[in-house]
Amino acid sequence: MKHLIVFLLLASSACAQWIVNDPVNTAVNSAVQAGQAANHLAVMREWAQQLESLNRQLRQLEAQLAVQSRIRDVLGDPSAAGAGVVLRDLGAGDLARSYGETLAAARRLANAVDSLRRTSDGIYRRLEDRTSLGRDFVRQDGLYLRYAAVERQADNLATVQAQTDERAAALQADVAATLEQLRSAGTQAEVDKLSAKLGVLHGQLARLDGQRQSETAKLSAQQILNENQAAKERQDLLERQAAEERQTLGVVRAWQDGIKVEATSYNR
Repeated sequence: MKHLIVFLLLASSACAQWIVNDPVNTAVNSAVQAGQAANHLAVMREWAQQLESLNRQLRQLEAQLAVQSRIRDVLGDPSAAGAGVVLRDLGAGDLARSYGETLAAARRLANAVDSLRRTSDGIYRRLEDRTSLGRDFVRQDGLYLRYAAVERQADNLATVQAQTDERAAALQADVAATLEQLRSAGTQAEVDKLSAKLGVLHGQLARLDGQRQSETAKLSAQQILNENQAAKERQDLLERQAAEERQTLGVVRAWQDGIKVEATSYNR
């Protein structure tokens, strides 16, 4: 009996230590762990590729910065050099050059005699100092100075247009050449310089157009002044005639009041 009890105790202890092994569950867990490891490895490879791409971009940026540094060392600051190129190649005088005469000069140089003889290449008839009877008479030149001023300003406008057209053609040719240079520019510094030059060239073209418009405005202003003066003279003539009529009536009344008429004879 004692031997039986010992055998049962030993058997129960041995059964408690047995391990249950599920082959299917073990295979699934192994597959999941293998997939996680493969996915983790793929993520790590992708991160490595991204880091390598960033490293290449950083090296390219460093190379560009080195090139820009060498350009600045050799050519100087592009923004500062652009102004130097403009002043050296285009000339500082061209930036502030004016064309034609001023309005004051045109008025001062207006000549009434020349205005009377003016035909504008045969468009107008020459004004002779002779009456319809074929007799000479003396003109009052001061009355024609206003017309001479308009004609002088018109001549000045034609001169300005001719000069600015010539300068504009040269500037446009320079703009075209600069654009070709800009297309083939190899460095950013050269691009900045040529861009600054283009800006100044376009500014000069705009200034030439502004000067032509200014001369046209001067001509219109002189013509308006002439018309204004003519209107003032017409009004002055009307007022003068009215005043002369009043004064004449006053003189006549005074003369009539001073006359005394007495009858010397009377016939019925």
